[in-house]
Amino acid sequence: MSVSRASTLSGHPRSSHYYKPIRRGPSSSGGTTEAKRREATLIEEIESQSLSHPSYGVRRITAMLRRSGIIVSRKRVYRLMKLTNLVKKKRVRKHFVKRREFVVPKGPNELWEEDITYVWCGVDGWSYLFNILDCFTREWVGYVFSKLCGTSESIRCLDRAIIERFPNGSLPTNLTIRNDGGPQYTSARFLEALNAYKTIKHEVTGKNRPDEDAYVESFHRSIKEDYIWQHEFRSFQEADELMTAFFHDYNWNRPHSSLKYMTPKEFASSWALRGVNE
Repeated sequence: MSVSRASTLSGHPRSSHYYKPIRRGPSSSGGTTEAKRREATLIEEIESQSLSHPSYGVRRITAMLRRSGIIVSRKRVYRLMKLTNLVKKKRVRKHFVKRREFVVPKGPNELWEEDITYVWCGVDGWSYLFNILDCFTREWVGYVFSKLCGTSESIRCLDRAIIERFPNGSLPTNLTIRNDGGPQYTSARFLEALNAYKTIKHEVTGKNRPDEDAYVESFHRSIKEDYIWQHEFRSFQEADELMTAFFHDYNWNRPHSSLKYMTPKEFASSWALRGVNE
């Protein structure tokens, strides 16, 4: 029977009679093995980053990989993190309605937010971390870590931040400090210390309105998830010794999503260069 007749009866095209499968050579299988090896190495690096930074999601893990010299797309990182059960559920963000007008920073040193968070220190119980954050650059400007939670600590935190940021004593005329209505920030002693700087303006948020100092509230959650909750401090001294490392890592090493995954110090430097070039 002819090939043409057989094709008509079977319903298969004539070309299928002549098809011969191509045998893969050793070079092709070697390429596949090499690709698998590279992917396994990438998975190990992703797992390492996730272990070091448990709160980081796909975007920030991708940023950390790129910062370490690994060129990889976010989609590929997502696929591999999903494969290894490292993808985190998205947090539902609550949207608040702003009822009062506050200063909106358009540059560094225009708005600082100051607040307190708590740290468990084992045998020493709760201790208190006073913080000041630059709301534009997201820099952690200054802190005081103490067993006490009073006005003296809030003043000391303010003074440290001023000295750190303006060592020559020349303060800008448009700096505003915002904090909640806690007694540490509304006491006569604190207001007197603040007024001594003359040019600094003061804003106080409304009662039960964490949305009005959202920058520092978000900052507190970040340092708790990325640093504080990764340790079980046995004493105040142990926690105090690590705070300096946390302060440095947050400012110089931790990429920030709202800063296009630059660190706060990188963003501040790029903004300063932009001003010089203009």
